[in-house]
Amino acid sequence: MVLSIRSGKVVLVALLFIALPAQADEIEPEPEPAPIAKPEPEPEPEPAPEPVVASEDEEFPEPSWIPSVEVGFEAYSHDFDTTITNLIDPTTWSETQSGEADQILLRFGGELMGPMFEDLPGRPRLFVQGGVGIRTFSDDRVFELGNPGIEALGDSLDHYYFNGPGDRDLPSDFEGQGSLLDADLQDPTWYAGLGIAFSVPASSGLLFYIKPSVQYIAEDMDFEGGLLAVYEPPPPGVDPEDGPYTRDFQVRQSIANFSTTDHSIGPSLEVAMAFLSPRPIRVSIFAQIRALWLVSDKTNSFADSDGVASYSVERDDLAIRGGAGVRFSWVGFH
Repeated sequence: MVLSIRSGKVVLVALLFIALPAQADEIEPEPEPAPIAKPEPEPEPEPAPEPVVASEDEEFPEPSWIPSVEVGFEAYSHDFDTTITNLIDPTTWSETQSGEADQILLRFGGELMGPMFEDLPGRPRLFVQGGVGIRTFSDDRVFELGNPGIEALGDSLDHYYFNGPGDRDLPSDFEGQGSLLDADLQDPTWYAGLGIAFSVPASSGLLFYIKPSVQYIAEDMDFEGGLLAVYEPPPPGVDPEDGPYTRDFQVRQSIANFSTTDHSIGPSLEVAMAFLSPRPIRVSIFAQIRALWLVSDKTNSFADSDGVASYSVERDDLAIRGGAGVRFSWVGFH
């Protein structure tokens, strides 16, 4: 009896050991919920890149030295104050006049630009230039009084006989008298300049240059003066009231020449637009203005060898010149 009770306890304990793990397997703790992942912030959009103008060096590498040839034109005026004096009779054909001679020159020249100073604003280059000017148009007459012309006076007036009132009773009655002066600019003129070229890129294919400089110009000028007058010397020992007498009307003619070289210097400003392709020749168009002061004598005086007339020409100190042209530069193949 006792054995059976003990056996029953042993069986009960064994059943408990078997049931507990099975129940433990059946009742498992619920897994903890996984943490909710925070959404990653969306990346901020990158700012749009600023438009970049291709630099001259990146797209079109520049040589250190840039030689060029150019052709263009220049227009300006010479201003004069001219005085002509009739030395035989200052009361006739003597006067002071202001006049001007308009000029248009065709210019041929060259230019050499040096290495670029890349660290300075505008990446400047020093340059030298020079060339010649050829006259295409000139208004030479700067003084005219009357209508001087030897053809109107006939062959000779050394002895014009006066026997009473007629068509030509006085020297002033003869046509073709007067005085004049021409200023003739000689070819060629020549110029030279030294300055700084600042570059301003406008696009990948266009480059602007601003080029201040100092300019020097030399010009040869020929002056030709003329005077033609009828002169009546006082008749010696003759009383006009005594009646008809021979009157001696004489022609006095003056022709005088003078040549000078004018030297002028002053500032200049050029604006050029260069087309960066194609290579190896770069084409530019430019406009230029120059203010030039006369540094040589501005007044010239001369007279004819017979002492008939004297001439004096005074030029203005300042001349403003404007022009434009085309320049062809060698920049290499790459």
